Amino acid sequence: MGNILISLNQEEEDLLRNMAQKKYGSKKGSISTIIKEALNELKTKEKRENAKRKFLETIEKGINLGFKGKVYSKREEIYD
Repeated sequence: MGNILISLNQEEEDLLRNMAQKKYGSKKGSISTIIKEALNELKTKEKRENAKRKFLETIEKGINLGFKGKVYSKREEIYD
């Protein structure tokens, strides 16, 4: 496990400490835990956004259903 030194202004530091205090009390490691949770949420959000982007690209591109561009007006035409 590594250590990271960050600089926050007073308002940001107070917010971080208050959030950790509300959720975990004054337990040791509460600030680290709240930061890890935030990172996991960001990772989850990024995965969702990537999945959404891929889905929208697929929708836009279309899905090859094997009709080779031919449009059938009746179901019977498909099943000769």
